[in-house]
Amino acid sequence: MQLHVKVRATRLNPDRLFSQVAHRLAVAIITGASPAGALLPNEDDLKGEISVSRTAYREAVKFLSGKGLVEARPKSGTRVAPRETWNLLDPDVLAWHFKADPNEKFIRDLFELRLFVEPSAARLAAQRRSDADLRRIEAAFRGMAENPPYAEPTVNADLAFHEAIFAATRNPPLQCLAPAVCATIQWSLFLKAPDDQFFFTASLIDHERVLDAIVQRDGDLAAARMSGLVIDSLNSTLRLLAGRAGADAGKTA
Repeated sequence: MQLHVKVRATRLNPDRLFSQVAHRLAVAIITGASPAGALLPNEDDLKGEISVSRTAYREAVKFLSGKGLVEARPKSGTRVAPRETWNLLDPDVLAWHFKADPNEKFIRDLFELRLFVEPSAARLAAQRRSDADLRRIEAAFRGMAENPPYAEPTVNADLAFHEAIFAATRNPPLQCLAPAVCATIQWSLFLKAPDDQFFFTASLIDHERVLDAIVQRDGDLAAARMSGLVIDSLNSTLRLLAGRAGADAGKTA
């Protein structure tokens, strides 16, 4: 099952050769096809899959090195770096994980991060938000409510809702976590089909409850309601992922 997620804030353009090379190498690393310590496949190794120029290959390797996925060792070439050095919160690294079919452990880890971060962000947003912040959050919620479930404008509005809450915290280091949170949200929304009205309605209610707490400037209530939203999202995501895995296994059988 391949999961295709269009991630924001990335230099990668699928039409560029450099992006295609970076994608092939990164997915091989994340899936373990190229394990830690192994020499990175060179441009000749990739020519059976895509047309590779030396310039594109070097640019891709430099790009992956900046994200901690590869490292150059003196006299031993460029090798796959251990997972401990990967920048797991980088939107591109997250997207590559999603392309490689993330396992349940990784999904739970990401939602655990959300559960640590987002309730605190909601609390600070409720306490610190300006009128302009509130209008931005309300506009994003209207975009979710007024568009069809899981349509592109609805997904964009959902992401904008969470981004606006981070912006309202007035905490720049905390705001740096917003892209990782939004990448996780995008991926979980991708799993949901347009006719999953139950999940959409439940999520909309959760978002409205968070918004209401922020309107009231009740930080503790906003944090509690955001916790409920994240937990509900995790549970629905795991159910849908299990359903898709079962369907794929049935097709294989």
